[in-house]
Amino acid sequence: MTLAYRDPTIPDSPPARWDPRWKLAAMLVFALGVAVLQTPAPLLVALGFTLVLLAIARLPLRRILDRIALLLLAILPFAVVLPLFAERGWLLASLIALRCVTIGLIAFLVANSAPLPRTFAAARSLGAPGAIVLVAQLAYRYAFVLFGEARRLRIAMWTRAFRVRTNAHTYRSLGHVAGALLVNGGERAERVAAAMKCRGFEGTPRMLTPFHTTFSDVVSSLAVVSGTIALVCWERLP
Repeated sequence: MTLAYRDPTIPDSPPARWDPRWKLAAMLVFALGVAVLQTPAPLLVALGFTLVLLAIARLPLRRILDRIALLLLAILPFAVVLPLFAERGWLLASLIALRCVTIGLIAFLVANSAPLPRTFAAARSLGAPGAIVLVAQLAYRYAFVLFGEARRLRIAMWTRAFRVRTNAHTYRSLGHVAGALLVNGGERAERVAAAMKCRGFEGTPRMLTPFHTTFSDVVSSLAVVSGTIALVCWERLP
């Protein structure tokens, strides 16, 4: 009998079998390298390499395209403003878009090629502050709970013939809803904290299966780091 558990929502692939500690460290170096790139050619190569990793990870194409669309929507204000107020604004906007999409897809790969609790535990083992890791993990977990609560309140208001309008009644009702969410969220946080203390939680993530480093983990990480250094040198060196 084993306590190992594999998340069925994560496709089995080399990135999924990659030790989360080595993967997180390598992808962090890769993202930092992309952040300092300033020319189109290395950024396009970095984006292509990221797309190859996503293909190897067997992540759904629809989710990848949705993430790209959200990232492009986020940088849309820069794409509109820069050409109007800066020389070579279109080039600057294109560089920002390439950099934003590439780093966003790197984060998407890390978050979706391993269970998030295991990724958070890997971050803690790499020296990330425990408080930050714990807050990020709880925020991710209970964001869905709050969204569900907000959805139930919206449905309850809709069944009572409430419609959003530009009047004092609408603003007052929305304020009451926001207040109810905050109060319920605070009370739920207190109950969760008490339950975790009763179970002996000390602030350190615990995993049922320990981390295990293999030769392929080291080689994959060195390949990513070496590729990142090569891209930066390609741009910096004459």
